[in-house]
Amino acid sequence: MLISYKVHWTPVEGAERRTSAVSYNLSVAQERQAELEREGALEVEIEKITLR
Repeated sequence: MLISYKVHWTPVEGAERRTSAVSYNLSVAQERQAELEREGALEVEIEKITLR
């Protein structure tokens, strides 16, 4: 079983909610989350994806 993560966020401009086009391991997803939050993105969330 492979576990990866997607990041969802709402851009600061108030545009449509976005989802990462790629999947990350947890530490990289957390780095991306922090980067988006520093840029002012809203509702930044990490979603666990399990592939079988």
